Amino acid sequence: MENTLEELFDEFSWTKENKTITQEKHLVPSLGNLTYWNFNAAPPPKPIHYHTDIMEFHCLVKGQRTTQIKSGDKYNSYTCTGNELLFTHPFEHHGNIQNNQHPCEFYGFQLILKNPDALLGLNKHYSNILYQQLAHLPYRQYKMGTSHIQYLRQAFNFFSDLKETSIAVGLQFLSAFLYSLPYLTPTEEAKVLTMDAGISKSISYLRENLSENIRLNDLACVSGYSLSRFKSKFRSETGITPAEYIALQKIEYAKHQLTETNISITDLAYSLGFSSSNYFSTVFKKYCTITPRKYRSHQI
Repeated sequence: MENTLEELFDEFSWTKENKTITQEKHLVPSLGNLTYWNFNAAPPPKPIHYHTDIMEFHCLVKGQRTTQIKSGDKYNSYTCTGNELLFTHPFEHHGNIQNNQHPCEFYGFQLILKNPDALLGLNKHYSNILYQQLAHLPYRQYKMGTSHIQYLRQAFNFFSDLKETSIAVGLQFLSAFLYSLPYLTPTEEAKVLTMDAGISKSISYLRENLSENIRLNDLACVSGYSLSRFKSKFRSETGITPAEYIALQKIEYAKHQLTETNISITDLAYSLGFSSSNYFSTVFKKYCTITPRKYRSHQI
């Protein structure tokens, strides 16, 4: 899976899609890169890599992102959607190697654990408390609340000024976020405990009727909510809009059909309710970076 495993270092960037503040810019001890991504199209995959003494956090605001993490002799895939976070441990082999990423908005940051006594400028006592909490997190994925997204957003906004006083405020928000992690609900448990019954019914209906031209009114009716309430509730439960969820489900199904069957792309497009093969190809490329035809040829 990996030809040459390397330690990956991102450079400072300040584009519309990728804003990365490196340590040489913010100068905070034990904090590596602080990043904000907002990709309207699928971002390029990242090769398998590792980080020395670094714990890395990926915090999805919306969209979907799949990460492969090595466990023993195999790789496990972890998919995060909106309002979820995923972290990797120091030296852990990980990446986004499949050409199937999706548009997404997320915050990411790196915590350097080389000196447990001096994390984020905290004194020895509180630094060790934080270190022990992070070292003993029992799960890898967690469900974030609105307040946690706000902590990250505020932290990044203050860091963006690149002024010492602003960065000091940003550190308070980032520290609050990290100290709260042990109290978050693990993702799988969160889905079991908090999935609204009406939204769950609409998702089941969607999966059973992918070949139909599914309207939001139909899903709202199944859920028992008004259309406006359904849209709002669906977004709060899943982290993405109903339209995005429909598209993601159809594209995932299409990828399976392209690799496991000989169905023509035109027939596949119509079977999934797309108005034309051209429109299907456009949507497919948005989520997978390549056309259905190229995707099929790459899997052969």
